[in-house]
Amino acid sequence: MNDTQRTGNRTILHLCDFDGTLTWGDSLLRFLFFAVPISRLLVGGLDLMVKFFTLILAMKWSKSAGKAAVLSTFFKGKTAREMRTLGADFCQKEIPAMLRVALLEQLRYAHQNGETVVVVSASPDVWLRPFCAEEGFELLCTELEYVEDKFTGQFSTPNCNGAEKAARIQAAYDLDAFEKIVAYGNSKADGSMYDLATKVFKF
Repeated sequence: MNDTQRTGNRTILHLCDFDGTLTWGDSLLRFLFFAVPISRLLVGGLDLMVKFFTLILAMKWSKSAGKAAVLSTFFKGKTAREMRTLGADFCQKEIPAMLRVALLEQLRYAHQNGETVVVVSASPDVWLRPFCAEEGFELLCTELEYVEDKFTGQFSTPNCNGAEKAARIQAAYDLDAFEKIVAYGNSKADGSMYDLATKVFKF
């Protein structure tokens, strides 16, 4: 176990994907419509199409590259404070209507029972961090990169998707310390997380 791993006397670990699992639908698209004026979306959409086409031609297309291109197009240069404010507002005003209430209540009960609940998501920390802070959940996700307090348009961590989910979980937790590991997901991208679990719920 390395120094970054967390242990404790809590013997049940819950690993929950966010988009399409804890929520109905994708939060990134919803965040764009919330945080960016329609006029800017239309103009930026043209720039984004060029970036996508360039990535495809250069054979550098991936979900991570596409997501970075989206965030860079509309938010590059914003300060960390501006991004935190946008994320907190989105978390308060939009996320509640997106949540699967029954699953959220199940995770809240687990947390209140002293079990470890972790949101594991490819979505950015911008809105996931305030959400998890409010609920008391732990978080592993894609994190934005800031240089001199400005968003660079890139990520400071690998995109937390697919095999990266398992890698991040194993780096953060001593899985042998848990008697039971429960995973919640909705797609093949959660497969590596399922492989770590003793029980799986698919949505």
